Amino acid sequence: MANERRRKQIARRVQARLAQILLYEMKDPRASFLTITEVEMNRDLSIARVRWSTLDPSARSRIAHMLEHAHGFLRREVAQEVQLRSAPQVVFEYDERIERADRIESILRDLRPKDD
Repeated sequence: MANERRRKQIARRVQARLAQILLYEMKDPRASFLTITEVEMNRDLSIARVRWSTLDPSARSRIAHMLEHAHGFLRREVAQEVQLRSAPQVVFEYDERIERADRIESILRDLRPKDD
């Protein structure tokens, strides 16, 4: 079991490597609309939970399909970066926190009293 500091350190390395791959190494144009918002490692470093978002909500399904298709390549690259005994399983999840924050902000804006 890895301690909290080690898990965060590996998560930062995984996030940096995935961002680098998506920005500079992937030939797929859908990767340019993608942002890795957070990476979380489990206690035994066997699973890297990667949260991502996009500025274009209509591209969400296309990007999810791209990540599913490139999963093996991305896992291999992550494994080379972190150099653990076994390559962590990479699980991609859409990060809905940004959309939720926008929705809450919109509701609060509507509740604010109107100045005449």
